[in-house]
Amino acid sequence: MPSNVILEQLFLEASKDLVANTNSIRENLYPHVKDSLDKPKIRNEYKKCLGNFMERRSEAMYDNLPIARILFSNEDVNNLFKALNLDISLAEAAIDRTYYGNEPNFSPLAAKDPFTVTMLCVIKYFLEKNMQKEAEMATIHLSFSGKFYPSLHYRSYPIPPARHVMEYVVNNELSNKFDLVQEGSIIGCIRKIGNTWLQKYKPIFKSLRDEDIKYLIDQLYSRIGSFHKNIARVYHPAYKEGKYLAYSSDSLSEDDYHLSNSDLIKMNTYLEKSINYITNTGVDYSICKMCSDENITVNEIKSIIESIMAEPSNIPKVKEMLSLMIVTYLQQAKSSEKDVANVAFITYCMAPKPNAKQKEIVRQKDIIEELLVDNSKTYIRRKSRLATKNSYERAMRLYFGLSIHNANR
Repeated sequence: MPSNVILEQLFLEASKDLVANTNSIRENLYPHVKDSLDKPKIRNEYKKCLGNFMERRSEAMYDNLPIARILFSNEDVNNLFKALNLDISLAEAAIDRTYYGNEPNFSPLAAKDPFTVTMLCVIKYFLEKNMQKEAEMATIHLSFSGKFYPSLHYRSYPIPPARHVMEYVVNNELSNKFDLVQEGSIIGCIRKIGNTWLQKYKPIFKSLRDEDIKYLIDQLYSRIGSFHKNIARVYHPAYKEGKYLAYSSDSLSEDDYHLSNSDLIKMNTYLEKSINYITNTGVDYSICKMCSDENITVNEIKSIIESIMAEPSNIPKVKEMLSLMIVTYLQQAKSSEKDVANVAFITYCMAPKPNAKQKEIVRQKDIIEELLVDNSKTYIRRKSRLATKNSYERAMRLYFGLSIHNANR
């Protein structure tokens, strides 16, 4: 390589280091955070803020499955700055003075987020005071904030994962090397990830240059992202291939919790024909007539189905609904009736389901409820009356059941 090219590269690298050598967050924001947390009253206010933050999300955080987004809002941002008795403009001004402050497309975006950079200052404070437990809790606070857990969950699961599918994945597809299997809860995994990050990069918090801000964020983002990505890589094929449908979640007996290979082949064939039929033929008015009763009219059923099928994001839910209806039927049907073209399938779809605890049936009801709430204002207004609610649910279940039946005749 010509010497002038080498010199040019060295010059560019040196220039980059020079440009990145700013300390705005440490010099313009950290002193304010430190002054606040030095006051016992404000330190207690921050602890209350963190406690409230976690209490509102406790059910999702202590879940053993990564189902919920665990959303983060502007209220959570405001609560932090209120607890620290700081104006958010202090953080914004400090960010503006960094080497990346004027770069609109700077990556990571979290480096330009007032909540994120302020929380890094909070963690730095606790580390400097040798308050290890407080530093670990602040790391959990940061990890569940908007730029980390929720956004990374969305990246791996654009459509929130179905609980019964994820349950199958965690119980049958994940090995002991997965943090989720080892720790047993979402918060346990995030605590482990956060503590590893904290210990490894603890020395960097001492300097906390603006380039360090970027590096710390990248590292935490990458670790939480890998947590989601590694599970999603197993979840999505299991969902797409219907592996979870080979197992009934009610029994651990090999005899009655495994769906035979022949039935699984049938299920996939029925499902493919059914989803093609429903998405390609439009709403079947004759089926709507059969689904109506004194509480729900033919035209209302038609309107709801049209609304459901017009929204592409509903199709995965519909497909899941169809697959669950088919597999629960095959699990209990007599050998001579294991065909969804058999009238016994329609009878099964119409019959009340006494086993309300069976997870596949619970999930069917959940999907129907989600579809109705999203696609019928009338249902929302009228569902308080149990008989009416049951009519709507029966109509949806029967419409999909008859569609499966017709598609496979």
